[in-house]
Amino acid sequence: MTATAAQARATPGRAAAPEPFEGALFVDLDGQRARYECLRPGCPHRLEGPVCASDRVKGEDGKPVPRGPGGVAAFVDGIKSYHLSKYHRSPR
Repeated sequence: MTATAAQARATPGRAAAPEPFEGALFVDLDGQRARYECLRPGCPHRLEGPVCASDRVKGEDGKPVPRGPGGVAAFVDGIKSYHLSKYHRSPR
């Protein structure tokens, strides 16, 4: 078998090279606390959060209310894309 034939046969089935970790998302088992740590070199803002379900935030009427598990879930759903777009000018 020639080197060209071996290379052509091996290329389509080759697994993608593993990407380095960009960040770490920590969520407790109850979904009550979460934080995101950026692992990219030179990041100007390495830590996002922590957010807790018991944190008090402004409610619809302007009065402080607990963030609740839904607030923690919203943080988890959007923090990576938010952080990368704000500090690294990249959606990925």
